[in-house]
Amino acid sequence: MNSAELPQSHAADEYEADLEKSNEGPVRAAVRWAAGLVDGFFGGDGSEVVGASVVVHRLDNKAEVLRLDAGSIEEAESLVVMVRSDLEELSHEEFLDRWGGRDSAEPVA
Repeated sequence: MNSAELPQSHAADEYEADLEKSNEGPVRAAVRWAAGLVDGFFGGDGSEVVGASVVVHRLDNKAEVLRLDAGSIEEAESLVVMVRSDLEELSHEEFLDRWGGRDSAEPVA
């Protein structure tokens, strides 16, 4: 079998991406809450009130490899779609390079 016939491993074999509540301090949370109120007052949906992050974890030990904070739930939902697509298409190294992730563990065989 030559190298062209070997199946390429993808980052999705090692990682998973999920949405989580942002880990932000009280000042930033208060600013986000106030912005959501102002947005709601002017007819918006107030979605900026809840901060969300896209978090990539290792499948084997659940270690966090990457955390991307988004400005709103809608932004986080769009971002997680892009991250999951790259997990399916890119290799382990390519994914970490593209997104700036850090994984100190050895790749899963």
